[in-house]
Amino acid sequence: MRRRSTPSIRRRSPALAVVGIVALGTLVGLPEPAAAFDDPTRPGWTLLYNETFANPINTGNAPWVRETYAQPFDTIMDDSGQWYRNDYGPAWTTAFNSFRTYRKEFPVGQNGWLTASLSARDWNADGVIESPPSLTREALGSEFVAKMNVPDHTGGVILRPSQQLPEQYRVEYKLKTIDFGGKRNGSISYGGRENGYSTSGCKTQHPWGEGSDSPGWTGDASVPYCEWQDVRAGRFGYNGFHFMSIVDFANPAPRNNHFWHYRRKVLMDSFSQHPDRVGTGTGGRVCDSNSNTYYNYRDGNFNTVNMWISGMPNWNPGRGGLAGNSQWFMTSCSGGVAEQQLSSAAELQPELMPNTFYTFAIERDATGYVLEASGNFARVGQKTLRFHRPFVVDNNPIWHYNVKASEYGGQFNGNLVQNDYNGSTTWPNQWPAGSAYPDWFVIGDLYTNVYEGSASLTDVRLYVPSAPPVGNVALNRPATADSSCAAAEGPAKAVNGSVSGGNADKWCSLGASKWIRVDLQAVRSVGRIVLRHSGAGGEKPVWNTRDFDVQVSADGAAWTTVASPRGNTANVTTHSLTPRSVRFLRVNVITPTSDTDRAARVYELEAYAS
Repeated sequence: MRRRSTPSIRRRSPALAVVGIVALGTLVGLPEPAAAFDDPTRPGWTLLYNETFANPINTGNAPWVRETYAQPFDTIMDDSGQWYRNDYGPAWTTAFNSFRTYRKEFPVGQNGWLTASLSARDWNADGVIESPPSLTREALGSEFVAKMNVPDHTGGVILRPSQQLPEQYRVEYKLKTIDFGGKRNGSISYGGRENGYSTSGCKTQHPWGEGSDSPGWTGDASVPYCEWQDVRAGRFGYNGFHFMSIVDFANPAPRNNHFWHYRRKVLMDSFSQHPDRVGTGTGGRVCDSNSNTYYNYRDGNFNTVNMWISGMPNWNPGRGGLAGNSQWFMTSCSGGVAEQQLSSAAELQPELMPNTFYTFAIERDATGYVLEASGNFARVGQKTLRFHRPFVVDNNPIWHYNVKASEYGGQFNGNLVQNDYNGSTTWPNQWPAGSAYPDWFVIGDLYTNVYEGSASLTDVRLYVPSAPPVGNVALNRPATADSSCAAAEGPAKAVNGSVSGGNADKWCSLGASKWIRVDLQAVRSVGRIVLRHSGAGGEKPVWNTRDFDVQVSADGAAWTTVASPRGNTANVTTHSLTPRSVRFLRVNVITPTSDTDRAARVYELEAYAS
């Protein structure tokens, strides 16, 4: 089969010879860190690792090794997956065998807690990689960064942990530069590139194209390379980058984009569409988090930040289609609720980098995942966007959320069925009871048939929850309220651990809506909340809070009422609940007293694990 319609499609850069045809070596395990400490900048978290790339990246002269697919990640959508053969037939196998894939992996960081995984294509199968990707250490101002460079869209570079993540964790890093498409100063064409891609030769999804029935191309796997779907422009033109994803299998490595659509749990990525792809449509929508209103993608700068989850797959996609999961996007405009509509949470401003940077983080707690992005975003300025999504909402789960079997009962299990033009296969029990899918993060260019460019990053950090504090977990935590009766009666007085300091040792409000809120600064287990009212502080018992609601939240957006006392006259009220993981507490005062006094008074708000 002819791969290209012109011999100039790939010009060989200084040849990189491939050394050895051997199996990839054993990956470095995740050892105990040299030092772990509670981080005052992240209350509630203990820092295990912080990779600043102050020391050179030692590749150990790791060789490029040919990928034989003797141990595929799955038989479905992996590079050599059966799905493509069932759809496209023998012509697809010919296309797949027209080149070779090579991989390189090496440990990075303190005790090798990170692994760099690279993929490259040998176009004419002569043992020479024409455009190898790289991960290098570079100085950038006063910092050092790891620079990912992918000069051809068929390559890939990622960073991942060398061992599965803990059951609960926070992973974060700083993105210092990015050049994976999107507009610069209003144009998709800049620096001699088109949407971040080199303008020489053809660039297509070959051989992992959209399904054969996808509109916009012939669907014939025997056509020349240049007649497959163009990734640089046209109907399928887009670039992008995975700021961070959590995936459901061990030791991830770059693969084709359709494979990843079936293997992710939660993710933050960019989606830099070419104007040809947007066409006359909107291109999707982007949230203005200042006004909480959407604007059309086509009216933005195409440097989006998408914060989303993977939901259930379509168990029977039909002929000419692809296996993939439903996609649920979270934005400030949706109140952080995941919705099945392409919605970007913000847009980066790459022109400001590296003078400004962006921080991306994912947390997993006992109830769900947090996606967080911070930086100077287009239209809205400096912001932290943070959304918590429980594992299951209204019977809609995050795909393969259970890192251990005890977290899941098998209720979402199903068989993936393909009945296609050139074959049929059923893959049974895709989410059975007793299964477990430990978390692994990936950062970078995961795709080996789309995405091209470069990015640099630093301060890759892994946290685990600090040891639970003993006693009152609300003590001296940040508190806010609707208002204060006086400057000396602010909300901080309700979490200072004292009721004996006189009339000013309390929070007091005369506002129209009276409430106090406490940020525990980390997700913590709470099973008992204690409120000390007017009488506990030496004021009139008749001023004890009469009617009020006690609420808890994991993210400060979605609240659950755990107690609704009415007609209270007690000086101290205790509110027990089934222990749950929460970060925020709130008391909404409905009727402040049992007489005509209109002030709400809370001398102390306390929270305990049990």
